[in-house]
Amino acid sequence: MKKRLVNALLLAMSVALLGGCAKAQEGSESAQETTQETVQESGQAAQAAGERTSLLADGQKAADFVTLGNYKGLKVTAEKEEIDEEEVEIQMRQLYFSRITVEDGVKDRPVQRLDMTNIDYEGKKDGVAFEGGTAEGSTLLIGSGQFIPGFEDGLIGVMPGETVELNLTFPENYKSAELAGQDVVFTVKVNFIPEMEDERVSELGLDGVTDIAGLRDYVRNGLTEMAEDEYLSAVQDEVWSQLMENTVFSEFPEDIMERSRNEYAGMLDQMAASWGIDAQTYAQVYGTTYDELLDQYAEVYAQQMLVVQAIADAEGLNISDEKLPERINEYAAESGVSLDVLTANGLSDEDFRQSFLYEDVMNFLVDNSVREQQ
Repeated sequence: MKKRLVNALLLAMSVALLGGCAKAQEGSESAQETTQETVQESGQAAQAAGERTSLLADGQKAADFVTLGNYKGLKVTAEKEEIDEEEVEIQMRQLYFSRITVEDGVKDRPVQRLDMTNIDYEGKKDGVAFEGGTAEGSTLLIGSGQFIPGFEDGLIGVMPGETVELNLTFPENYKSAELAGQDVVFTVKVNFIPEMEDERVSELGLDGVTDIAGLRDYVRNGLTEMAEDEYLSAVQDEVWSQLMENTVFSEFPEDIMERSRNEYAGMLDQMAASWGIDAQTYAQVYGTTYDELLDQYAEVYAQQMLVVQAIADAEGLNISDEKLPERINEYAAESGVSLDVLTANGLSDEDFRQSFLYEDVMNFLVDNSVREQQ
């Protein structure tokens, strides 16, 4: 499982991940009590060792604030998306032609699906050219879905040098209200069919990619990694939502709540500023007050921290002061950046500890989940 350094605050803000406020489930009391005892014993052992391992303040134990339900064997229904080879071809061609200009190409055969084409076109509504509907020397990959339905299919079989008229209709939900649902005519001339060349692939500047076959592998690997990331995210959402449904909170430490309020206040100010309004007005957009929004976030943040810490205590996942520098150095090496860059935004050792611990706990939950047959 690929390791990432995740900003703990951003992770806490993820509504999908957090799944709302926790609630108790009927019939889970005995399991919660057993888990609670394990957490209590582990926390006491860590304190006896005399080194800092917890996200909480000295003297605080997650077991005093949270009662975990079952967190092993959680059911997972998410499925990993299979890689579509046609999508690989589309993405590969788009990447190539987005960076490499081709002035000429094939002119002795008709356009086929997955061809990159060089075209001139003009679109008219009721005989009048409309804004944005005209271009010369434009490149269009047939099958990419870049243009409205019917446009790309209408060019299949057309010979370079030929001009065709396409009678089409814009989708009802098209972004331009003036064109949405409207009948139009596109006059299109196919100039030529640009082709990829092995010797030009190096112009893309991709490390180790020197020919078309290598570019295809590069794109396929990227799509595979993206599919794996999306699958992992879906699994994480599932296990976290189930965990929170089985978890009960007694109270939230005020120091955690206050720290969360202070940190989120700065983020809230930035988000409001990007809208050109103050934070109080920004909160009103969400139907609440500034203070209430800070409290809501602080509670979500506290829930996440307490659950993560409780599982870390129970499963021996805590990161000691001795091990923390080693983890930071490992992450810097994997990321290919220096420690100075990592800490440029004021990240402290505790920020790193928190991010690594969240990652380790989530990995533990995923590794101990059970695939549910559909």
